[in-house]
Amino acid sequence: MDLKEKHAHRLAMLQGVEFSPADIDEILAEVDDIERVVAELEEFCKNTPWFSQQTQPEGGKV
Repeated sequence: MDLKEKHAHRLAMLQGVEFSPADIDEILAEVDDIERVVAELEEFCKNTPWFSQQTQPEGGKV
């Protein structure tokens, strides 16, 4: 099952909700775009060190 079929199957599980073919294409395009962005962010996360530093307000603790 390719990605488009997978998403179409998930949408079909919304019983009683009807989508026009144009709506389905638009929804699937948005989902594909979101999945692309998530994949890019996951790659970015793996290769980017994240540093943590505690900070305090100027003048010390409140």
